Amino acid sequence: SASRRPIACRASRPVAVGIGVTGRGRDRAVRETVRSLGARLPDLPVLVGGAALSAKFTAKRIASAYDGPVFYAKDAMSGLALANDYFGPRREALLAKNREHQEFLRVETATTPAAAAPDAAAAAAVDHSAPPPIPPDLKLHALSDFDVAEIFSFVNPIMLYGKHLGLRGNLEQLLRDKNPKAVELTRRVAALQDEILEKKLISARAVYKFFAADSDGDRLSLYASPTAQDALAHFDFPRQPSGERLCLADFARPAADGRDYVALFVVTCGSGIRELSDRYRDAGEYLRSHALQAIAIESAEGFAELLHSRLRRMWGIGDPAAMTVKEKFQARYRGLRVSFGYPACPNLEDQVKLFSLLDPEKNCGVTLTEGFMMEPEASVSALVFHHPQARYFSVGEAAAEAAAG
Repeated sequence: SASRRPIACRASRPVAVGIGVTGRGRDRAVRETVRSLGARLPDLPVLVGGAALSAKFTAKRIASAYDGPVFYAKDAMSGLALANDYFGPRREALLAKNREHQEFLRVETATTPAAAAPDAAAAAAVDHSAPPPIPPDLKLHALSDFDVAEIFSFVNPIMLYGKHLGLRGNLEQLLRDKNPKAVELTRRVAALQDEILEKKLISARAVYKFFAADSDGDRLSLYASPTAQDALAHFDFPRQPSGERLCLADFARPAADGRDYVALFVVTCGSGIRELSDRYRDAGEYLRSHALQAIAIESAEGFAELLHSRLRRMWGIGDPAAMTVKEKFQARYRGLRVSFGYPACPNLEDQVKLFSLLDPEKNCGVTLTEGFMMEPEASVSALVFHHPQARYFSVGEAAAEAAAG
């Protein structure tokens, strides 16, 4: 947990701290970790990075919470270069450049023009005239020992090799050009994936359920059945302050028009992965250790993509037969899958409601930490809409921060 990391750091007396943020919403957890670290070891250099962070967020929300130097590394190779500079003769130049760049990002954010005051009459126009598709049942479904080989076919290589393993450039082109680094890295990853399948090192489990639902303004309500009077849970989402003024609740039928349906799920590929990765690391197999965690994390994302595809088919809105996995990565299907911590639903505390509805601890071995993070880390939770107009959007930093508290 975030509170334990600084204690472990103090006991082991490190020379630097590296924190990877791979999942949506974990940015808040790393901010608290850095703040807690500063109370114990205020002068350690901290390197942060991962798919869920940006240089601007690091400057504004993380570096400002810590007295020591905080560096943003967009990938593992960048982190290594930063560490080499910090512990080499270029330390002072690096520190000066980092301070200057972060101050620029903070000032740039602070001086961005505020959004115009919302126009109450300009609400989003989402069409609910067509009857909603009806799911096959409203039962809870738990999946265990899901086919990991099938999940591997849904792993996004851009995320796996580019974001996690630090390979620069277009993977397909690099392989066509027989780039030595790309060829060797893909060979080693493929060998590790073969070992994972042979020894069953990854266990894929999931729980999902369709719910009756309706909306009232910015609130989405879930019900046990289309005729139930009392809601099982309410989710309140922020609305765009200008432009289309979209809110996630818009994608569910208004209560005055009758009931709609949404789905919730949790998937995981992380059981035992951290312990096995630690054993590889302790044996000096650093790439193997890092690659195992990367494969598990992206397998969980791939499992979420695969399960969402199946839910669409069960809903009667399945994808065209010719749709490729790459097109699914680009969300070219009907509907929308979001996770708490996304720009349109930034409140991580909503995970508590999702967990109360699905009981993932019992049904797939996933628990929720005090900071509303999922354990094992290689896990994904989601809220799924079917509406053909549903799409990703941002509500703006101010609205997201207000909603997230």
